[in-house]
Amino acid sequence: MPIDPNHPSLRERLAKIRLLVTDVDGVMTDGLGYYDDEGMRIRAFSMRDGFGFVMAKFAGIELGIISGNQSGTVNARMKKFGVTRIKGGHFRKTGFFKEILDETGIEAAESAYIGDDLFDLPVMRLAGVSFAPADAHEVVRGQADGVTFAHAGFGVVREVIEAIIKAKGLWDKVLEDIEKDEKGGLG
Repeated sequence: MPIDPNHPSLRERLAKIRLLVTDVDGVMTDGLGYYDDEGMRIRAFSMRDGFGFVMAKFAGIELGIISGNQSGTVNARMKKFGVTRIKGGHFRKTGFFKEILDETGIEAAESAYIGDDLFDLPVMRLAGVSFAPADAHEVVRGQADGVTFAHAGFGVVREVIEAIIKAKGLWDKVLEDIEKDEKGGLG
């Protein structure tokens, strides 16, 4: 089902979201592995998602990252937006998700998760609302509460954040706060 923050059953659940946790590869990136001549992996991130993190901050939404692969690029990218809950290193993500819930004191029903592949399904089932990118694995799309119009690496996180903000009735407030903020939401 496409994300419709005005759909009554989804709007009610989205309005309760206090925490958004997302996978990285296949959600925040296009899922492809780019390597330079020295074998260093390079990732491309959507600037739209970056601004989505700023919007989430203004809306009071906590953020977390869970990735099967630990990466300095992910840590550096998230540091720019003040995201400190970065977990990963293996594909069993349920434990990481529970750690983030414990650290924040937020209930699973007040959380959303974005995943794209089969390893994400257990976390998607625990979260209050689950999302998948348009090009996620077909089983994942079939089990997600919402599927983004955006493909992986092209604003998936931003689309979900905007839907949550709209469902919470905070859209105008967030836009006003962003306009007034002289630090660009980063400080």
